[in-house]
Amino acid sequence: MVFKNYVCWRYENVQRILNIEAIQPPDHIFLAIHHPIVMKRGELIAGEAKTTYTESEFLKDFLVPNDFAFVPILGSSGTGKSHLIRWLAANIESTDKRKVLLIPKLGTNLKDIIKIILDLPELQEDKFAEYHKRLNQAGSSLTEGEARKQLLNQLAVAVGDNGERDRNQLTEAQIYLVEELDSLLYDPFFRTHWLKDGGIIHRLITHILGNHKTVDIVEERREFTANDLPSNVLDIQKSGEKSRGFYTSLIYDDEIQKETVSWLNQHLDEAITQILNLGREDLQILMREVRQTLAEKDIELVLLIEDFAKLQGIDRELLEAFLARPQQAGSKPLCAIRTALACTTGYFESLKDTVKQRVTFSVNLDVGEIGEKSLLTEADLQQFVARYLNAVRQEDEEIQSWAKEYKNHVGNGIKPPSFCDGCEHRQACHVGFGEVDGMGLYPFTPQALKQMLRRVNPGDFKPRLLLKDVLKYVLENSIDNIQQGSFPSIILREHFGKMRLKAIVQDDIENLDPSNAERRQTLIDLWTDSDTLRDFPTEMHTAFNLPPLGVGVITTQITKREPSNPELLVSYQPELEPSKPQIPERLIKQLEILDNWNNHEFLPQDIEKPIREFVFPAVLERIEWDTQMLMKGSFAASTHLLFKQRNVLVYSPRVRGEGATYSGIRLDLPINPGDENEFRETAIAFQGILQYNYYKNWNFPDGDRYFRAYAKQLELWSEHIIDCIHRRPRQSAELWNPVPAAVELLAIAARMSGYPTNSIEDSINSLFLKLEDKDESERTKTWKKLFKEFQNNRDKLLEIVSSRIACTKGSNRTFQIIDAVQILNPLKEIRKTWQPQCEIPDDLNSEYEAIQQVRQKVDELLIQAIEEECDRQLNIYQDLSTEFGEDVNKKEVVSIVKQAIEKAQEAGVAGQVNTDRLLTVIDRFQQTRFKGYVETMKKVKAERDSPDNSVGKLLQYLSENNQKAMTDASEFLNETNDFLDKSNVRVQDNIIKLQSVEGISIENLLESIQNRFIELQTLLEEIR
Repeated sequence: MVFKNYVCWRYENVQRILNIEAIQPPDHIFLAIHHPIVMKRGELIAGEAKTTYTESEFLKDFLVPNDFAFVPILGSSGTGKSHLIRWLAANIESTDKRKVLLIPKLGTNLKDIIKIILDLPELQEDKFAEYHKRLNQAGSSLTEGEARKQLLNQLAVAVGDNGERDRNQLTEAQIYLVEELDSLLYDPFFRTHWLKDGGIIHRLITHILGNHKTVDIVEERREFTANDLPSNVLDIQKSGEKSRGFYTSLIYDDEIQKETVSWLNQHLDEAITQILNLGREDLQILMREVRQTLAEKDIELVLLIEDFAKLQGIDRELLEAFLARPQQAGSKPLCAIRTALACTTGYFESLKDTVKQRVTFSVNLDVGEIGEKSLLTEADLQQFVARYLNAVRQEDEEIQSWAKEYKNHVGNGIKPPSFCDGCEHRQACHVGFGEVDGMGLYPFTPQALKQMLRRVNPGDFKPRLLLKDVLKYVLENSIDNIQQGSFPSIILREHFGKMRLKAIVQDDIENLDPSNAERRQTLIDLWTDSDTLRDFPTEMHTAFNLPPLGVGVITTQITKREPSNPELLVSYQPELEPSKPQIPERLIKQLEILDNWNNHEFLPQDIEKPIREFVFPAVLERIEWDTQMLMKGSFAASTHLLFKQRNVLVYSPRVRGEGATYSGIRLDLPINPGDENEFRETAIAFQGILQYNYYKNWNFPDGDRYFRAYAKQLELWSEHIIDCIHRRPRQSAELWNPVPAAVELLAIAARMSGYPTNSIEDSINSLFLKLEDKDESERTKTWKKLFKEFQNNRDKLLEIVSSRIACTKGSNRTFQIIDAVQILNPLKEIRKTWQPQCEIPDDLNSEYEAIQQVRQKVDELLIQAIEEECDRQLNIYQDLSTEFGEDVNKKEVVSIVKQAIEKAQEAGVAGQVNTDRLLTVIDRFQQTRFKGYVETMKKVKAERDSPDNSVGKLLQYLSENNQKAMTDASEFLNETNDFLDKSNVRVQDNIIKLQSVEGISIENLLESIQNRFIELQTLLEEIR
């Protein structure tokens, strides 16, 4: 049978043996998985433990003293302290003269611990009956909620004024707390806070009366912190009258908070013992009586405590009992006692110096990192793992049978049977994956264990992390994947964090084996130390259903460990690679940093900066601005424009640049950081850029490869910037072309300015002409207001249009060619009605807000401006029509006026006016385009009077430059009427004068004047 898709471990065994945070394995399993623990011995707690120490030496030294030993087993969390205690329990036999009590972490609380002691058969005497009774009553009639309330009440009593305190020994702050703190604990409103699930009171009750189903891994005292105090300022008014003043001080005074936490913690033990129905003195008396009773029966007591933190609340009383020497002057003898307790160094350091001074010796399990010069070698690690792997493969009955034989032959070194001995795949498995003492490491290898442990436990070795996050995780999550031929999964890789492979190696794998790339990357990353693309032994490829690529093979060499030479049992030796040209150390470091960045680490600024400085001009050069009909100068050519160098940003998994803003268009590299392929190719491109910067060309090792990666990414970056430009108008980045909307507005502005728009060519040209002030002073107020809005925003609107339709044929901002297609349709549409039709989004970016601003004014004012201007012009036209008539002949009118002037001058009755000015006005009127004006106004009047009048047509007529014709005609009428009126006055004056002169034939003179006057009157009538 082929060694393929094979799973040799049992899922239920994984849960039963490796679920160390929930289940404590039975003795036979414990013995099967136990591997000798490496430790150090110290004579004093204060000094560093330096002497290398073995289990057998520890056991011997622990049992050597005649009647007393007190040994703390120290180390940080997860170093195997409780495991060593368990090993002592398995190797110290209880006899008639020696009673071994193991206080386990699992399934115990304070009540249980005292009960374990009281349940010794030798203590079943009447004097202990009362203790049994009181202990059984502790919490037995209480629900958990009631127990929480009782603990809180006991704590309130303990911290308050109990009448027994010597206030002379208290500080001012402590006196204040004695008087006030209990009010906060009794306050009905705050009791909800104190008694909540998961709060400190809840955790303490679990510790005292406990939950028997899980391991409560704490290893430090459970105490109040500032976070456990109520702190919501809004609760001041909700608090009771008695506690309100104290609560206010608590919230606003940090020193009061610190003193409150300290005072609560000082009185925790007192409150805890009351819950146990045993006072502190009661516990001291009980433990003394226990030892006295055992001494009377000549029995030695061995106490093995897996987690000293489990004794919080009674720990000091028990320590006093443990540390008392058997022979006490003036007292009954106490039994011999040997105590070994597991405790974190910090917890033990918090105990009194008198306790630390009574230590026989200490054992420290903080052995540092794994290494050949360390206390713990990689060979030790492999032996440790092999025992667990063998156990999860075995039938439970097989292990029980071995354990029974082991106990009967202690000291003979009988090893557990290897499951591999009866496995048909033994040879292939051990060759491909390695073995220790005949127990295979499958599905791990020595290097896999090393790499995985390094990821989850980068510092000092902690067995708990190896068991929980490496062995248990891999074994329970790989069964289906191995059987389906899809191991290792991407979930497994993600569990172990950042990949260490070079980006270019990852890319090689992706190119050579895209269908299995992720699995192969994970295997090289976690199952080897190599950073090159290599095949594995054939047995590994078969087992994991992964075809070899035909590249160099990493071979597995089995080396048996000699007793004096702690070398690796299994090591990988990749084929030697040919030497490569020397690369500067700084560049090597930069390339490594980019590989780490590809594996989701932070990229420093000193590497990001040269990349940004290279990428920005390269992208600008790569974009074919003219082909895209985009003006480069409008988007990227200056620090204040949309796309600038500082907007090239390299992705970082950390939050950086808090408060920094990047207005405009950003180029984030990689563009899609969630795409692993793109991320990897971006890293390779960056590496190529740095090498190009150093070599000044692409002629370096694999330069063509790096260049291809760079060229591919440069194309993507350039396309991205173009896409961002097209999406830039809207904040939502939805596509919207601003050109049609801006063209509409520019066309209306050009129409109002009077530029010709009769043809499409004229309309296009008018968009780019400056909006001149043509006769604006005479326009209506609304017309002028709207036109001013166009003038103020004309350059912005034109920039929007020209930036997206122009070709400059170079970097010059002056465009040579425009894309007329983009403006033809909006021009054709606007010329139909001269009212804008384009929809304007309400989320425009700032540089496009001019469109929205002007459009709002057009929608608000255009119709009103047309109506008012129409009224104004028609009123003027009505006045002129009254004077001239509907079908005036300008040439005949001018001729008649001039004749009238001549006749008046001949008659000597010309009105006293400025003749030159009069003639100038007449000449100006003669030259003005009056007939066209009249025709236009007739159209305006007809359109206005039409029931289906068109605002667009009115705008077209009214915006024509007819103001000169109106002004010239009005001046002509005013000046000629003035002249004629004054001439008429002179005629009347002369008649009156002549009538008063004697000797003149009045009749003849009147007749002559009358005839001239008739002629002049006739001319005036013709004019009118």
